[in-house]
Amino acid sequence: MELAVESLKCIGCRICEYACNYHHDTDCSAIGASLMLHRAEKRDYFGMMVKREKDLLLARPEGPEVVPPGEQVEGAGASSKPILMRAPCDLCEDEDEPFCVKACPTGCLTMVES
Repeated sequence: MELAVESLKCIGCRICEYACNYHHDTDCSAIGASLMLHRAEKRDYFGMMVKREKDLLLARPEGPEVVPPGEQVEGAGASSKPILMRAPCDLCEDEDEPFCVKACPTGCLTMVES
């Protein structure tokens, strides 16, 4: 199973970030989350970055992009760098369902077969 993101359903509430950070740090903050909301101002949309064990998932309205380690993302600004310092997503191991999926009010985060 892996995390899937339907970015067109995202409303930018960032609840998923807080839920993820709570899993990692039992703290109400977004600083240590394995996923991060980003807003592409030139394209006027929300997207999601998910740091995974072996890559970085960029969920955008035009479709997901998987970025291998060390590869530069075209158009990535300084706001995308903090995700690289975070722990990779472990799908909230020892839980029935990842906290971010449980917390998402729009259903943009789901689990799918890998």
